[in-house]
Amino acid sequence: MGGPAELTPAAFAGVLTGMQIGADDGFAHGDCRDTALGTLLRLAGVTNPEDLLLGEWTFEITEDRSVADGLSVAYRSGEPLPTAAGPAGTGIELLHRRAGGLPELVRWLAARARPGRAVAVTIDQYGYEPAPFHRTAHVPHDLVVTAATDTSVDVLDSFPASRFAGRVGHTRFARWADSPELGAARWRTVELAVRPDALTRSAGWLAANWQDHIRRNVAAMSDPTGRRGVAAIELVADRLAEWLAGPDFVADPGRRRELPVSSFTDLGAVRRGHALWLSRVAGLGHPELAGYADQVRAVSRQWDIAASLWLAGNRSGPATDQAAADLVSRSLRQVPKLLHLIAAAERRIVEQLDAATRTA
Repeated sequence: MGGPAELTPAAFAGVLTGMQIGADDGFAHGDCRDTALGTLLRLAGVTNPEDLLLGEWTFEITEDRSVADGLSVAYRSGEPLPTAAGPAGTGIELLHRRAGGLPELVRWLAARARPGRAVAVTIDQYGYEPAPFHRTAHVPHDLVVTAATDTSVDVLDSFPASRFAGRVGHTRFARWADSPELGAARWRTVELAVRPDALTRSAGWLAANWQDHIRRNVAAMSDPTGRRGVAAIELVADRLAEWLAGPDFVADPGRRRELPVSSFTDLGAVRRGHALWLSRVAGLGHPELAGYADQVRAVSRQWDIAASLWLAGNRSGPATDQAAADLVSRSLRQVPKLLHLIAAAERRIVEQLDAATRTA
């Protein structure tokens, strides 16, 4: 969600007031960052947050390493919202803040998250009971705080895998938000700053900018350098295959390890979010794009399977449990093959989208 900055309450004077907190059960598309920001947008009166949030389609290797050395991937670039200013601006921007500690975070939420305002907060899934990674892995997660008092915090999490809405005490909230494992994301909050004409501008943004967005997506996914797009998916598949064939894995396939490339777990959700974005474009008078939305949804299910196989390989039993070791091996060895199939499918969709956009 971008680099946090120290901001005073006075710096937030332009944050929208009059949000109808409690009138909405939240935005449930994309990953947890999308659901949190989409919920803020919905509460601010933006009817279709997916117009602004889910238009990017990319895949990038941040640094080409072996799996053992920490291979990692990214499926985003830049800020999550279009720019607020300029001819293509939406009038909506994000305001980032990082508190100096838990007491300051709680005081900030008590001052900012009340009827008429909402705040997105980053927590650690390890301590968050509804999360898929509760007590298994330290994974950042974004949710929305709609109100706070001296004793409690009202939370709205619309991410489907961890959906939760309710009031929690400060002790419980501290387990979620005060994790050293979050690093720079610890005590991080995000709010919206909304200009007076923002709702009008954002309502017409998709119609005016969708072609440019697709062109940039096509360029990103067709990049020939090997570190971006379809070529990067294929490179990740090859790196995984190398690791699975190497001595470290072969010697002890059942050893419990925190496997890298954990963002596989979000790629299916993000691709489904982009399919929703394409469906929105199709509804603007371009019905030919509806078929591409369906194809992207189909690919998203393959990403879900890859994530499931990868996570199965991370939930192994003791090293002496041969059945668990065999499960790890069988699960993980399917992932590189599936990633090559996903890469081929995404290449076909990108090529077809490129041709369709040129003739639109």
